Amino acid sequence: MRTTVQVISYVEKVVCDGCLSKDGTQTEATDTLSLGDRSWDLCPEHSMRFSRYLVDALGSGLPDEEAEAETDTQDDDASAAAESEELTADEDLADYVSRITDSRKAFKGKPLKAGTQAARAQWSKHRERLAALPDKERSDYAKWCAAEGKDVRLTASHVEFRGFMWTNFPHMARAYADAMRGRQQPQQTNSPEGQAA
Repeated sequence: MRTTVQVISYVEKVVCDGCLSKDGTQTEATDTLSLGDRSWDLCPEHSMRFSRYLVDALGSGLPDEEAEAETDTQDDDASAAAESEELTADEDLADYVSRITDSRKAFKGKPLKAGTQAARAQWSKHRERLAALPDKERSDYAKWCAAEGKDVRLTASHVEFRGFMWTNFPHMARAYADAMRGRQQPQQTNSPEGQAA
């Protein structure tokens, strides 16, 4: 777990060095991250990453922000529920096969074919997962969709969210998976055995 001082020094290093994307190109700073009377201009990816670091370092965040976030989440959930009636299963499946690849071992990474039983089975599993999201993940997912311009109702958006989280925040992705399975998250250790688990 990072301290607030570590996060701030890391943010300042990124701001001094400039926001670089994973391929090494300069990324435009379009977001502002504020903490008290200090603020930094960051690209969306760094803004989200450092916001999460600060939440981890500060605990659950500042009380006013929590209340606002809960209200926003409830509004988002209500509007998402209302909009979900407009989206048909066929539309969701068509979107899914256009954005998500085959996960079967022998076909991993290949495009899915919309009419196949394998595509329907993979989509159905992910659709059930999206419908059963725990509150914490649903809140984070809605925020990510808003930041990325994705439709929160679409199954493929949640698959992409989970992929983003496993790549950038594996401890949170593991917590989401454990919460969905109904297990408590194990205590995080710094030992190699604990990290390999």
